[in-house]
Parts: sequence; C-alpha cells; structure tokens
Amino acid sequence: MKAAILAMTTILLPALPVAAETGTETLRLRNRSGVDLVRFFASPVTDEFWRDDLLGDYVLGSGRNVDVTIRNVSECFYDLLMMFADGAVVPGRVDVCKADSYTIEP
Repeated sequence: MKAAILAMTTILLPALPVAAETGTETLRLRNRSGVDLVRFFASPVTDEFWRDDLLGDYVLGSGRNVDVTIRNVSECFYDLLMMFADGAVVPGRVDVCKADSYTIEP
C-alpha cells in the first residue's frame, strides 16, 4: 500500500503549482500634487508591514518625475503610502505588473 501511495505521489508532484518567481518592476512616479513628495512606500497588498522608503533621501518635487525600482515582486497588486512635505499622508494602490507609471494628483 505504501509503495502505491509513493508512486502516485511521484506522479502527481510535477502537477503541483510552483511558487511565483520574484522579479523587479520599475514604476515612474509623476508628482502632480502641488506639494513635494518626501517618502514613498510600496508593499504587496498581502504584506502586513511597509517595506523600505523607495525615495531614500531623494525628494520628488511637484511637477517632477522619478523612476523607482520595486524588488522581489512576486505578486502584482501593491499598496502605496505617500508622505508629503506639508504632512499629508495619502494611500494608493497599483498593479505593478501592468502599470509603468503612477501619477500623484491633488
């Protein structure tokens, strides 16, 4: 009996889904908010915590663009958190697999 189960398991294993590979996505941020963007976070919607600030020490002035790199992408939908020089904190969401840019508007 154990041999039959082992044989069936060996046959079925290749059909099991494999975890998605991780990749890198680049997203062009367009700041049209009228206020400088000082911090920008992007984390998969399934993550409980925010990942690192993708701007680092860079400040994205209003009317400017910057490309940010999102690493270890294993799913497409990301929650965004944007912090502005005037103290405003604004959430967002983007499909990083389909979108090549994200425009921040008032």
